[in-house]
Amino acid sequence: MNKRSVFSTTGRVAVGVVGLAVAAAVVGGAAVVRLPSFETVPAGQLVTPVPVDQQRVCPGSLLQLSDAEGQQATTASSVGRADVERQSSEGDVDVDELAGADGSDSRPSVVTAPVEGADVPLVAAAQSQSVDGGDLRGFASAPCTEPTSSTWLIGGSTETGRVSLISLVNASDVNATVDLDIRSETGEVQGPGIDGIVVAPRSQKVVPLSGFATGLVSPAVHVSSRGGQIVATLQQSVVRTLEPGGVDIVTGSAAPSRESVVTGIVVRDSGNLEGALADPSSSDLQSVLRVLVPGQDPSQLSVSLATDDGTGTTFETRVEGGRVTDVPIDGLEDGVYTATVRSSTAVAVAARTSTVAADAGGVDLSWAASSPRLSGDTEAVVPAGDGGRLWLANPGQDAVTARVTVGDGDEQDVEVPGGSTVGVDVGPGDAVRFEDADGLRAGVSFSAPAAIAAWPVTSPFPASTPVTVYP
Repeated sequence: MNKRSVFSTTGRVAVGVVGLAVAAAVVGGAAVVRLPSFETVPAGQLVTPVPVDQQRVCPGSLLQLSDAEGQQATTASSVGRADVERQSSEGDVDVDELAGADGSDSRPSVVTAPVEGADVPLVAAAQSQSVDGGDLRGFASAPCTEPTSSTWLIGGSTETGRVSLISLVNASDVNATVDLDIRSETGEVQGPGIDGIVVAPRSQKVVPLSGFATGLVSPAVHVSSRGGQIVATLQQSVVRTLEPGGVDIVTGSAAPSRESVVTGIVVRDSGNLEGALADPSSSDLQSVLRVLVPGQDPSQLSVSLATDDGTGTTFETRVEGGRVTDVPIDGLEDGVYTATVRSSTAVAVAARTSTVAADAGGVDLSWAASSPRLSGDTEAVVPAGDGGRLWLANPGQDAVTARVTVGDGDEQDVEVPGGSTVGVDVGPGDAVRFEDADGLRAGVSFSAPAAIAAWPVTSPFPASTPVTVYP
């Protein structure tokens, strides 16, 4: 290689080295120097929903599958008329009757408290009815509740002489499509027509439980709806050897939980019941806790039954998953009990009791549904009925002092010790307001000869909160 070539090659190498050095410096500088950043924040707008009118829907009169002449055995017809009490914190309410099932005069109704400004009124309504004619005899009472897309009905039977009718009331202006999840002592119940039941706007539809399965001793039904929200109840009536054996309306129980509380379990005329239970056709006079385990795993239960003076009993038992179990609660003295059920898995619970009057042999039954937690200010109203009583139960450990106003009376502070129940005197037509009662459970019971009933008090659904809406 000559000298010229050497110099040329050396020059090219030097230039390359310098280029690499410059490139390295640029890259290093980019790592050190903070580059401008760009980000886009979606445009959003905070929207506060307008409060809507508050509604409570009443199931209407008691029903039977036939007319007054005993014809049309697959068609629901009304029996008598229910008495409805209503109350609003803002004064007057509007009451609209809806179309009854199968064109009947059952008069389901919707009670509306209009919203004025930004204040959401408290509103409550409840109904009761005594009946003594045909195959129906007894006393039934139920609260008028907010429409919802999910209801747990724990009660009923389709054994011989037992009629269970599911009432679906749609107070909205659109169709509601209803699906039924029916469980029994043997597991899930299947049948045509169990899903996709259409309930027309502002009307009632009645579905006999026996249309899906007969001979069910211990059914429970989860009712879910799409489209319009509904109010679902279950009416049970009993006839034993041609004699009416009571009637009641099963209202929705609290959703399955590991802690369930049932207030207003009426036990009366227990001596007469013992004698009546000797008849094989009267086995369902026995007092029971009905427990639905929605999941497939078994559940271990710890049950406490106590009156407001502490009388009662405790026991443990095990129930199978995916089915319904009636747990006997015999041997209780006369009184009104609260059942606190703690379970290893989520369960839904209700209690059935019966009474046999000493004179004339009148019989009635009561289904007491489990009570949800109270939350925020709550209003209830007591319909017509003898022996009415309001119950406040505290399943927790710490005492809770709630402010309770009954009727036009003064506010009273009611202290409910942990693990206890306190009764409050009420009468027909009394409006009851609860404040500072969060976590307590409440219910109303009625107790008279051949006339018992009970139902839970439910707080209003939470009001809508402001939301941010993005395009």
